Amino acid sequence: MLSTLRDVTARLELTFESFEETRPADADSVGNGNWLGHTPTGQCLVLRRYHVLRTEADLAYESAVLHHLTAKGWTVPTPVAGPVWHDGRLWAATRFVPGKPHAAETAEQVEKRGSVLARLHADLRELELGQRHGFFQGCDLEAMGAFQDWDPGVVALRTERGDLADWAEAAMAEVKQLVAGSNLSTLPQTVVHGDFAEWNLHITDDRLSGIIDFDLVHADSRSWEFVIARVHRSPGLLTGYQRTATELGIPLSEEEMAAIDPLQRVFRVNMVMAELWSGPRTGRFDVPMIERQLGRTGTPKP
Repeated sequence: MLSTLRDVTARLELTFESFEETRPADADSVGNGNWLGHTPTGQCLVLRRYHVLRTEADLAYESAVLHHLTAKGWTVPTPVAGPVWHDGRLWAATRFVPGKPHAAETAEQVEKRGSVLARLHADLRELELGQRHGFFQGCDLEAMGAFQDWDPGVVALRTERGDLADWAEAAMAEVKQLVAGSNLSTLPQTVVHGDFAEWNLHITDDRLSGIIDFDLVHADSRSWEFVIARVHRSPGLLTGYQRTATELGIPLSEEEMAAIDPLQRVFRVNMVMAELWSGPRTGRFDVPMIERQLGRTGTPKP
């Protein structure tokens, strides 16, 4: 792996004295990989290898968001070099974001995260980028299913667990009806972080030092943002958000609040969809995860 990192940094026209592995699994993953690179002057940057699905077009969108937020005073992993192609994957060097996530959030810290999200949304509202290339609303199950090979994934799962394939198809059909009946696709759209969970906020001395992982940033509803932020296990997120959002003049509407619960079910189907995409590519389905997510869709097992 070291030779690959040195080849990439040469293409980025950067010089690093050493590298640090952030996660051992990154080297062989189809997802994102990150390595800390230390320059001769003592600077630390992140060498990032992007998900196998990433293209230059959609990375340009992510980069535009990051540069916009940097100009607004946020500490985020803004690209400083690249992207470049190497062995069929895109790589870039990004700003290092100091700090670490909370090991376990207190109720007060959850509310603070909600407040941070309100301020982030206020600054993101100024962006008019349209939809990111290759991305869709979370509730656009037809488009997402076509993009992530839902039908071939179900076929592949059926060879291993026919009962789960039937359950997945039933859940997809039921949730599509829910999207149409609840008008979830007509919610107001804005740029969302896409994964505003506690592990993507870096904290130093109990103060926010930065936000990382904008890999899923795209245009969607704020209701979807809360679902992805795991509001079901951190309800104080809404309390903190609404308090600050009201001060900023952008509180969630009753319609947006009401959409959160049905979108929780949509999210579970999305999680199954992701596994049906990755399973055939890695050679192994995470069957317990599929069963767990299907059980949370609210669709009875056939």
